[in-house]
Amino acid sequence: MLLDSIPKALAPLNLEKVAPGEYAKTGYHLEVAATPAQMPAVAQALLKEGCLLESLTAVDTSREAFTLVYHFANFYELCRTVVHASLPKDAEAPTISQVYPGADWYEREVYDLFGIKFAGHPNLKRLLLPEDATIHPLRKEFPEEAEVKGEAPK
Repeated sequence: MLLDSIPKALAPLNLEKVAPGEYAKTGYHLEVAATPAQMPAVAQALLKEGCLLESLTAVDTSREAFTLVYHFANFYELCRTVVHASLPKDAEAPTISQVYPGADWYEREVYDLFGIKFAGHPNLKRLLLPEDATIHPLRKEFPEEAEVKGEAPK
């Protein structure tokens, strides 16, 4: 049963968190927290357990960091796993496209929308926006508070 074998497969990686999820509330059977550097090994372990990469996205959580969110599932047994990896805004994450070739597209989308670079990616270029775009639209880069309130500069 995957609910037992996945935590065992991830145990040697010394991850920050491998815990049962509340499927009725979150939609996940297992919740994992890892560092970005651990993601290739996490992906390899989940692949060996027969899991597929369902999706990859990011969340702009603060002025200092993003959270990468990887969703894994299995065709034959209902077992959904979410992996969160906190990434400083000035850092790159390693690609997992050598483990899951379909990650190529997800990583390009995350790069395009958030500006997160994936080290070792075979073709990291914009996917949705024009090549000459100067923005990453899902970054939360807000103007100074005075500008938001509409106050005149002093």
